[in-house]
Amino acid sequence: MSRVKQSLLKFHTSESGAIAPIFGLMMLVITVAVGMSVDTARGSRVSSMAASALDAAALAGAKALRLSNPTDAELTALVLEYFNTNFQQNAANALVQGVTVTPNREDNSVQLVANVRVPTTIMAITGTNYLDLTLNAEAVFDVKDVEVSMMLDVSGSMAGSKIEDLKLAAADLIEILLPADVPHSNKVAIAPFSTAVNAGDLAATISNGTDSRGRSLPGRYTSCVTERRGTNAFTDASPVTDKLNRRSASCPAAEIQPLTNDLDALDDAIASLSASGMTAGHLGIAWASYLLSPQWASVFPSESTPVDYDNTDFRKVAILMTDGMFNNYYENPNGTSVTQARALCDSMKANGVTIYTVGFQVPADVVPTLQYCATSPAHYYPAEDGAALRLTFKDIAKRLNGLRLSS
Repeated sequence: MSRVKQSLLKFHTSESGAIAPIFGLMMLVITVAVGMSVDTARGSRVSSMAASALDAAALAGAKALRLSNPTDAELTALVLEYFNTNFQQNAANALVQGVTVTPNREDNSVQLVANVRVPTTIMAITGTNYLDLTLNAEAVFDVKDVEVSMMLDVSGSMAGSKIEDLKLAAADLIEILLPADVPHSNKVAIAPFSTAVNAGDLAATISNGTDSRGRSLPGRYTSCVTERRGTNAFTDASPVTDKLNRRSASCPAAEIQPLTNDLDALDDAIASLSASGMTAGHLGIAWASYLLSPQWASVFPSESTPVDYDNTDFRKVAILMTDGMFNNYYENPNGTSVTQARALCDSMKANGVTIYTVGFQVPADVVPTLQYCATSPAHYYPAEDGAALRLTFKDIAKRLNGLRLSS
């Protein structure tokens, strides 16, 4: 032990200077390493900010290219304005070296390349004074028109602020899809549902006027339609050949609204929504399908006739919105409301209909059915409050409007 103490004492009192240079060199290496990590992290943050701004600029450019056909110079000026507004160079301590704008007028797309330089701090010690970033974005405005049917839950659980939130959300979607100053052939249909569906004057021609025993139905059953059974229970077959049934006297006050781009008619349909009754969700899904189906063309007004499924100039889309479990059905051989809902979603998908589903404050056991019906996981939206519901409908409308990032 005495030898160890003597050795430590010699080390402590050594004035040879061998340790200090090594320690200093180690500190320099550590400082540079920490500085590089700080500079790299800042570069990553600036890259994220610039990429977001570039995406916004690309979307604005693609929209302008589709709607106003600007010259290349006008388009470049517009894109730069959007990019500079959304990317605060001073705050990011970055220098934009240039933004290249390449329009494709055939498919209404815009490609952008931005070169951004980020000054370094500690890395400058190593001779690296800048981090040079190259960012890319591309957006396209698809010119296809859309036919959209909205299944809207107006059951009793939607009473109060929830029905008002739904009205605002539906109005937002219509405002985006049917802009008054843009030429288009977009159309929207609305299918309110609760205990049954109110088919209005159509009920007399599309459904049976007798009950399951062939007895005439009372007058109160006039417009409340329910599901049909048999071969066409889950298809969009024409009601001329296979009628629906009327098993309920309770249906929403709001009637179905066939496809239209008449803003006044749609506004009236939304204003008429009120909450009451149970949740026969499969009936709402069925009507979301019927309102888009060319098989039903003969029963709708001529201006509401759906295009054929194979019309490549159009997309057919159903939006299925509910706030609760599907708990009401009528034809026992068809299965529960959930079973029927899934079968009807399968039928729509087979016809090429894209399905978005929206769960508005739904219980956990409702989510699997909504996820099953959605075209993909990205087509299912949970909404926990009214603000989220409005954002959801706006996002769906923007996706349907054809404006999207393509890379």
